[in-house]
Amino acid sequence: MKSDCDHKVGALACALLIGLFGTASASAGGYDHGDPLTTADSSGSLRTFTAIGSVDTTGPFFQNLGTNGRTCNTCHRMEDAWSINPPDLQSRFSKTNGTDPVFRTVDGSNSPLADVSTTQAKKKAYSMLLNKGLIRIGKGIPATAEFTLVSVDDPYNYASATELSLFRRPLPSTNLRFITAAMWDGRETHAPFLPPMDAGVNQDDLVASLSSQAVDAVATHAQGSVVPTPAQVQQIVDFEMGLTTAQIVDIRAGYLNDDDALGGPRVLSNQQFYVGFNDVLGADPAGNPFVPAAMQIYAAWENDNDDGGSRASIARGETLFGSKAISITGVGNRVVAPTSSE
Repeated sequence: MKSDCDHKVGALACALLIGLFGTASASAGGYDHGDPLTTADSSGSLRTFTAIGSVDTTGPFFQNLGTNGRTCNTCHRMEDAWSINPPDLQSRFSKTNGTDPVFRTVDGSNSPLADVSTTQAKKKAYSMLLNKGLIRIGKGIPATAEFTLVSVDDPYNYASATELSLFRRPLPSTNLRFITAAMWDGRETHAPFLPPMDAGVNQDDLVASLSSQAVDAVATHAQGSVVPTPAQVQQIVDFEMGLTTAQIVDIRAGYLNDDDALGGPRVLSNQQFYVGFNDVLGADPAGNPFVPAAMQIYAAWENDNDDGGSRASIARGETLFGSKAISITGVGNRVVAPTSSE
């Protein structure tokens, strides 16, 4: 996700979503918070909210539970919106000559067979991680696949039908109350992680999904030889679900919770949500009707031009998001509900 938003057309997206993949590569435009939960990014400042007002770095999330020196925090760092980003990775490589735990051939290198015998060789071996923040996931083609691999063109000379190399950015371990599937391909999703999930009251499926993901991450990414205890897994999941992250300062608009605006992580942490919430197809498990203009975060800024128009631009973007009709046509495999006469 691009960090430096275009404030003419993308101010709302910047204000709401930049926290997902923010970078720590620029100053916060002169905003000095003195707050360890607030970090600079290229659009201003990012802030994490927790119920206790701090981050406990003594728990299992920060402990080495595997055999290669990695912790959950190795690839999920607060300053990178609880993920990783190239500027931070490049700094870590430079400071450690490529020995930081994130640089491991199990999934950090372009190929598990890559040469890492010298610092220069490591730069080449970890180029996808260093330049794009991508971790390699090896997945074979399942027997039930509806396709056939007819040829392979892998510049790293490793991928095959037995193990494809899939490069992905680690997902942020924050704002997890709002996810509807665990992992990029949903492979850790605990069935039935679908509506109605008791309208958000019962989060057993979400907890089960995150618990499974934590166990598998220790076994694979950290190359663990011992399964973490149920208590350790529970502490990891509790820690992750207690994190809420969002942009708090925009370089042009200033604090996103100023003058009656509702930006920032504190308000987000109290946002009601469950799987199917405010569903556009009317499938809200609680029976609530779809509300197009559900976001009113920056409504108070609609006529605010004191900052040169940046705040008003954000408000216009919010209004556009909730009011612009988008016609969806030519989509295959649509399910059309029968009418009463059918």
